[in-house]
Amino acid sequence: MKTVFTANKGSYGLGFMEVYDTLDELKRAIVTHTHQFEKKKPEYSEELFRECATKNLFTLHEVQLHDEECIAFGEYDGTSWFEVEKKDRNILSTCKRIEI
Repeated sequence: MKTVFTANKGSYGLGFMEVYDTLDELKRAIVTHTHQFEKKKPEYSEELFRECATKNLFTLHEVQLHDEECIAFGEYDGTSWFEVEKKDRNILSTCKRIEI
């Protein structure tokens, strides 16, 4: 098993479909995703992350992912979600929501 971090995005725009090794990487990616079309990119801060996550309805998740499984993404009108793609029904990967 390995621990990875990802997020669902509940607002319109571009979908968010990435997996990260650390929570900090995920938070920085959410800020980058939110400000990707701006010429001058803002400097990361925890306050800016919370603003971006709240504005775009992100829910963060910590996933204990088995080596035989992977994360699959879905997207519609910028709203994006993920699910653990099972290879074997007996393997139990777990997902825990992270409060912002």
